[in-house]
Amino acid sequence: MESFKDIKVTIKEEKDNYGLFEISPLPRGYGHTLGNALRRILYSSLRGSGITSVQIKGIDHEYSTLDGIKENVVDIILNLKQVKFRTKMDEVFTCKVSAKGKKVITAGDIEVAGDLEVVNKDVVLAELTDSSAELDMTLTVESGVGYKAIDEGERKEVGLIPLDCDFTPVERISLSVEQARKGQETDLDAVLIGVTTDGSISPKDALVESSKILQEFAGKVMVAMGMSEKEVLELEEEANKVEITEDEVKGEDDEIGAWKIEELPISKRSKTGLLAGEFKTVADLRNTTATELLNLPGFGNKSLNEVLELLNEYGINIKGA
Repeated sequence: MESFKDIKVTIKEEKDNYGLFEISPLPRGYGHTLGNALRRILYSSLRGSGITSVQIKGIDHEYSTLDGIKENVVDIILNLKQVKFRTKMDEVFTCKVSAKGKKVITAGDIEVAGDLEVVNKDVVLAELTDSSAELDMTLTVESGVGYKAIDEGERKEVGLIPLDCDFTPVERISLSVEQARKGQETDLDAVLIGVTTDGSISPKDALVESSKILQEFAGKVMVAMGMSEKEVLELEEEANKVEITEDEVKGEDDEIGAWKIEELPISKRSKTGLLAGEFKTVADLRNTTATELLNLPGFGNKSLNEVLELLNEYGINIKGA
């Protein structure tokens, strides 16, 4: 477990419903192991909310048409499937849509109750084209995981139309594994995972929730194998010390600044010159100049370029270089 202690999660980008996260440093091979596990959980195991049935006044089944309305019932159903909801409560909600006269009905016209909230209010549900047209719908909104197929047994009354529903709030995942380094260790992995959601959950929260599910699953396996729940909880507390941060540069600079000169992956000649100039850590190099380095004993252009290349890799620029 020693090699997992310094893992950091850095938010590389966060805009609207998209977030790009870097998880590193990981032992070699764990980039794909962790990345693929999180991707599968993100796609399959997060809760979401959607419309699971609709009842339209004056309609007996989904193959009907409505006077004064541009769309047929099938079109309206397809539009309803696009509506996304947000709620913290695990219960069944009944919502209403009631409209009359010429107008375009959007998801924003859905009357919700409790803490239920429509996420994408601009989705068009139907267009009433006649001043005498009416549209009254009763919607059932449920929360769940994964995909729920239509159950014909739910047609308990005439006019009640069940809908299949994909509860998954994650729309797209991108995943790549790159090389990472820590001090002199260069054979490490970094996972770059991009998460796009439907807006009912933020990308960051989606990644946190998927990590919790992975942790809970692993904990259940450990208990089933004979480990005590107390030991599992202690491991969870230790794991929870890993933080998600946007301050990538500060955290890395503190770590890099503490690197000792003799441990840097540079030539012995360059190390000797730096140590002769009383540079003991990378932090000591931050306020120096290229001219000062060139004046060090046995420190020429080749050594200077070697040091500059290493420091530039971590965003540290020497004055006059």
